[in-house]
Amino acid sequence: MGRLISRLLPDPGAGRVLVLCTAVASLGNGLYVTGGAVYFVHVVGLSPGQVGIGMSLAGILALALGVPAGHLADRFGPRGTTAVFALGKAAALAAAAFVHSFSAYLVMAVALGLAEQCGNVARGALVAGVMGREGRVRISAYMRSVFNGGFSLAALAAGLIIAADSKTAFLALFWGNAVAMVLVAALYMRLPRVPGIPRAPRGEKPRAAVRDVPYLLVAQVSGIARIGPTAMAVGLPLWLVVHTDAPRALAAWIMLVNTLMVVFLQVRMARDADTVRGAARLQRFTAVVLAVACAVTALTGSMPGWAAATVLLAVAVLFTFGEIWGEAARWGLRYELAPANAQGQYLGAFATGDAFALIAGPALVTTLPDRFGGPGWLVISALFLGVLAASGPAVRWAERTRVPETETAGGVPLTTNP
Repeated sequence: MGRLISRLLPDPGAGRVLVLCTAVASLGNGLYVTGGAVYFVHVVGLSPGQVGIGMSLAGILALALGVPAGHLADRFGPRGTTAVFALGKAAALAAAAFVHSFSAYLVMAVALGLAEQCGNVARGALVAGVMGREGRVRISAYMRSVFNGGFSLAALAAGLIIAADSKTAFLALFWGNAVAMVLVAALYMRLPRVPGIPRAPRGEKPRAAVRDVPYLLVAQVSGIARIGPTAMAVGLPLWLVVHTDAPRALAAWIMLVNTLMVVFLQVRMARDADTVRGAARLQRFTAVVLAVACAVTALTGSMPGWAAATVLLAVAVLFTFGEIWGEAARWGLRYELAPANAQGQYLGAFATGDAFALIAGPALVTTLPDRFGGPGWLVISALFLGVLAASGPAVRWAERTRVPETETAGGVPLTTNP
């Protein structure tokens, strides 16, 4: 067991601290995401629609504020900025225990969503500063692998809290998660200090991420591929239950396959994403496997139950490969194409590419297959083929327009002095 856990962790040092922060945060996230919505509906008395509105509003505002959050990380240093956002998340979680109305829930949900997403942007800049070019993609893979494992375990634990049907248990979920985020903030402050970038001299106008059209185009193309995980987690189970004769219990097994593959394969399959060329190649692989997965799914509606079940398991593997390659490609492209002295604001700008997948993705993967059957999946497949066609030209344009710069490959010196 110890050897298995060691394979999921990087060598001791700053990278392991980052992974430990992710592990603690993932447990809290899994508990809140799974149990929080039930609490607000079942105990507070909100409607599911009201809970959804709060989550959607938080997500949209977080996308809009990603660049300013990244700019703060660049200006004042990503270590302290990331820790502050973690403390903000702790405060929002603590406040959740005192929510008794829809208006109070909206304020809490928006505060929590902003702290979470803006903290992710600042953390990306921290990873870049601490790990350098040689280590940032690899550590990102470790972090995602651990996050998926921790989130899944926490979701199972949240099921026990829901089954207990106790207000005290739900409140313990919020308070425990808040304490975990305070611990995460303290762990961040144990990382090496990454200095902020001084304000540009008067008269000099630094390059702004929001005006870097080639970089933003790469972000949009990469973001469309994030519809793949939504199709896997939302569209595929609904299709299985409503439109195929496969056993319904297979929906849970599909998600188990996805989780195990991400946990054990993400690090290994992200190895080639630390260069623009390698990341661009993985993005093409992503588009191909997602397009194939959607096209094959379209065929399962007319298959016998046993055949549909077998094919859908294979489709789940394809979707998961697309997810693993897609995330690795995103890390490589967003880091490598961003200037070293503006990683924060550029990572915030790259996150705007998630808007289409976040807003339109759930509707696409549920409505199109439900209304049009197999051809609906073919439309989604064509969308991924569009990613395949646009990926190469977009990345090459972004490469041609980069400003040459010097960056230390190994990151900042590993000193723990604040």
